[in-house]
Amino acid sequence: MQRDTPPTPVSKGMERGILILLMSAAAVIGLALLLPAVRQLVLIANDETSVSLLTFTDLPASGTTDAGATISSATFESSWVVATGLSDAARWLLGLGVLFGALTAAVTIAAVVFFLLLLMWRRPFHRALITATQIAGAALLIGSILSVGLGGLGRMMAADELNPIAGDVFVVGFTFDPTVLLAGIGVLALSIVFSYGVKLQSDTKGLV
Repeated sequence: MQRDTPPTPVSKGMERGILILLMSAAAVIGLALLLPAVRQLVLIANDETSVSLLTFTDLPASGTTDAGATISSATFESSWVVATGLSDAARWLLGLGVLFGALTAAVTIAAVVFFLLLLMWRRPFHRALITATQIAGAALLIGSILSVGLGGLGRMMAADELNPIAGDVFVVGFTFDPTVLLAGIGVLALSIVFSYGVKLQSDTKGLV
């Protein structure tokens, strides 16, 4: 009877290399999220505001393709606008929305990197990890609300100010995606799991 060959254990060097690779990937993702936000803040400060505004405008389309395809109906749902001369209030709100979004991303990435560092140091259930996950979860909840709320108010003001010269095509409103809020709740729940892990590690220390 043939026995199954046990899997080869991962060496410490390979494990460390994988963790370093993951931390590098997290850092790259963080920069990819932060650099556009910094660029947008600089543009807003220089009175060259780039903003996405809601618009429900019909797309002019007629005719039939060679294959017989036609468009029954089509609308634009949003448009990317580069505007100058917006009011200071609109620019401040848009800038604060971008800023809080960037800070939320930075705190979340920092928490991920910290967790990977603890794994590298073989201390995954350190008490500091509980605090880090709580901060990250709170940042996702509060930061996303501030980012969407303030940025949304700025978009509404920008749409209202630009509508007179755009034929009232912009909708004075904004959309809200609750995904980030759910992620924040999930991270806070994860901090509770980590707290149980820390307690279990403390209770079992010295046994065996």
